[in-house]
Amino acid sequence: MAVSPEERLLNLIIALMHTRVRMTKDDIRASVAGYDRVDDSADEATAKKRKATFERMFERDKDTLRRLGIPVVTVRSQAHGDDIGYRIDPSQATLPPIDFTPSESAVVALAADYWRGAALGADASLAWVKASSRMAHGQAEELPFATAQARLSDAAAALVEAIQLRQAVTFEYASASSGDATRTVQPWRILLSGGADYLVAFDVDREAQRTFRLSRVTSTVKLTGLPGAYEIPTHFPGGLKPAGDTQGEAIVALRPEAGHALRNAGSHAGADGDWDLVTVPYVHRDDLRGQVLALGGAARIVEPQDLRDEVATYAAAALEVAHGRG
Repeated sequence: MAVSPEERLLNLIIALMHTRVRMTKDDIRASVAGYDRVDDSADEATAKKRKATFERMFERDKDTLRRLGIPVVTVRSQAHGDDIGYRIDPSQATLPPIDFTPSESAVVALAADYWRGAALGADASLAWVKASSRMAHGQAEELPFATAQARLSDAAAALVEAIQLRQAVTFEYASASSGDATRTVQPWRILLSGGADYLVAFDVDREAQRTFRLSRVTSTVKLTGLPGAYEIPTHFPGGLKPAGDTQGEAIVALRPEAGHALRNAGSHAGADGDWDLVTVPYVHRDDLRGQVLALGGAARIVEPQDLRDEVATYAAAALEVAHGRG
């Protein structure tokens, strides 16, 4: 059975921390699960190729551990200086106590999850694994963005780069009022509000500040123009509400402990047994549908009927996939 990179790293850590003196590369290849072991039946060319593959993999793993702050020490043989081995000093690898509260640890977890799949995804995940391994586990408090589908997309990663360079970008954007259109903007800031990602920028064609919901960016974000072409203002006039009128309203039923983002966006509309009813305005149906589905049964659409049916259809399809029937 194949060993994942994470499991291989853990195996390497355990081996290097428990060796009495050191482990050579040959020792590591022979005893650490996850590395391709020597095959005596392989021909010379194949053996060289497999050894080179192991060398590259081990060097990457060693660099990864050192980036994590785990001191992989190089130990040379006293008799033969070119005979190199490796070990980890447990006393140097121990982290000091981390006394995050449950709320703080939940926020850090959310931040790591937010960057998943983007430019900082690997570093964020590694940092969170290292930090969480030293924390006492307790019941985490609910976050106000529990309904968020906060995955930083490739578009957001490109926009972060553009903001740093102060360079204009172009992308296709789906607006409720005008449909898909090409936008050329000078990006200022990416913000999280109500569980959604927004870009605040200067729209070059419209010569005005605009706010764009990143889930509505439908194409690759492309850098255009020259770096350093504009200045980013310190204060932004106006709020975060994207351009475009509200498309409609929906009555959403929420469990008392869930749906804070939806509650903040709407207004109380009564109760239905153990459910709280909230009137929620929306611009894009798919955004509201995604927020309701993300709550996993703690929210449901009451009205309008067509949106209620749409959410039910998507939920049924998801269950089919989860049970291996999709």
